[in-house]
Amino acid sequence: MQTMKFCLLVLLASAVVHDYPCAQGRSIQRILAKKPKGTVKTLKGDKGDIIDCVDMYMQPAFNHPLLKNHTLQTTPSLHKYGAQRNNPVLDSLFDISWRKNGGCPKGSVPIVRSVLSDRPIIRKNMSFSDPASYNQGHQYAVIFFNYGQASMQGGRATISQWDPHLAQPADFSLSQIWITGGQSGTTNLQTIEAGWQKYPQRTGVNGPTFFVFWTADGYSTGGCYDLTCPGWVLTSNQYSPGMTLQSSTYGGQQIELAMDIERDQSTGNWWLCLWGTPIGYWPPSIYNGGALTYGANTLSWGGEILDSSGSNGFHTLTQMGSGHFPSEGYTRASYVRNIVYKDPNGNANAISQNQLYPQAPAPNCYN
Repeated sequence: MQTMKFCLLVLLASAVVHDYPCAQGRSIQRILAKKPKGTVKTLKGDKGDIIDCVDMYMQPAFNHPLLKNHTLQTTPSLHKYGAQRNNPVLDSLFDISWRKNGGCPKGSVPIVRSVLSDRPIIRKNMSFSDPASYNQGHQYAVIFFNYGQASMQGGRATISQWDPHLAQPADFSLSQIWITGGQSGTTNLQTIEAGWQKYPQRTGVNGPTFFVFWTADGYSTGGCYDLTCPGWVLTSNQYSPGMTLQSSTYGGQQIELAMDIERDQSTGNWWLCLWGTPIGYWPPSIYNGGALTYGANTLSWGGEILDSSGSNGFHTLTQMGSGHFPSEGYTRASYVRNIVYKDPNGNANAISQNQLYPQAPAPNCYN
């Protein structure tokens, strides 16, 4: 299969970086929520992370009204994925210091303790309008693949991980994959999303974390990050959304996150695997009969930032990806590679460059 590499949205390299004390290290005020129902063990990482080991059958997902009669699928039936296991590659990407006292017992899943914030957590957005001022502070540099009919069964990508500078602690910066069904800009839009994000106001962590996200109504009311509301089902007892990630070095070692999302045709669950290890899934019932109950019509890869200052990204110093333009090349610019889509039979297919459509509403800042 041909390997394709696409550089992502990046910020002007000449931007001046300012320090904000409230966004440095672990000085962020981290007011933690109470431990979840079903917690059987609580562990602490070296950087202050609190991990609650929760009975798999009592995790937050099953509080969703559409999952009351859901049958938990502990491993995907897709033949290419084996039983859950430790993955040395993932161990090198995640901060796993919380496991030094034995990790979570069998039958439980690790849930990162939520951070309570006195400021609102901004929902994600997928309005790639032009001019960017219509985006309510969100900026993008994204490539699209449009399959047409809503029967695509998944997608794959490997993205480089970075620790971008944020101008304000209420800003965020991310790189991810979007799998979507329905019509963009309407409440019919439904999404499956995963990647890395730096968002201190949400996580209490001044660094990138792994995240999942979903919406069933065009980002209107439903859907959320990670396990902060019912819906997404965690099955791994080693890795979890919200955990801290390592980041690439400018001009040096590149740290990558390989993600594979595929609909299990025997159950309809959309499984997420990281470097071949199953992590969890989006159940079809949370899409309540909408497009993603059965398949997707669009795949996207790229970056997004939130500028909380009100300037809509035109004058912010918040970086996307590495903070450097694609012209600087490998080890200096953020990238996505190994992009494929899964056809109605679940087969992986390469995507040619002429099948991709770029979108960067503010190319002089993010491209």
